[in-house]
Amino acid sequence: MITENDIQTPRSPRGLRQFVTQRKKKIQSDRTERHNAIQRKGLYNVFIKEIVPLSVFALKAYENSCTVQPVLGNQGYDAIVKDNNGNIVEYIELTFPDDWKSEAEDAKLVVSQGYGQTDVFSPGADIDRLSTFIQDICMKKSQKDYSGCTLVIVIDFWPVSKQFCSLYSQKIKEVIARVQAFSFKAKRVFLLLLEQHKIIRIK
Repeated sequence: MITENDIQTPRSPRGLRQFVTQRKKKIQSDRTERHNAIQRKGLYNVFIKEIVPLSVFALKAYENSCTVQPVLGNQGYDAIVKDNNGNIVEYIELTFPDDWKSEAEDAKLVVSQGYGQTDVFSPGADIDRLSTFIQDICMKKSQKDYSGCTLVIVIDFWPVSKQFCSLYSQKIKEVIARVQAFSFKAKRVFLLLLEQHKIIRIK
């Protein structure tokens, strides 16, 4: 359901977001494709880790007159943004800190038995746990040169109940402070709170 051509087609920010939401609906309706996506097989890993968050970030960060083109490969950036005259505005590098080993094991269980491991944690503990992976990613990214890029650090966690909103706001402030402690060689640096569709500029 997803091809390299699909992924790398230039689109407006709104068009990219529509592509993602429509494709996700099709994937959900097909059992085999849904299982492939859960296990992030093939291009689904790129789709989930880069294209989905890119579609949210682009919608928040750029005018709809721009075009956003995801680029596959190891060229040091994940997407090119151009203005309505075709001039390059900037390059985007996305990074998605997560516990990929645990998620891979859980994905196998979901596919084989219909449900994954029960993950019980106190409010805010998921952010604390994620912070370790954010620290590691920031350390690695701060040692590379992204001078011509906007660096987007994707933060993803379960939706928060209203009674814990203030707690999570404080936790996010702590994450922001930790990220700000790093010196990045980048044009700009953002945190993207994926579930909330919110971007926070760090640099």
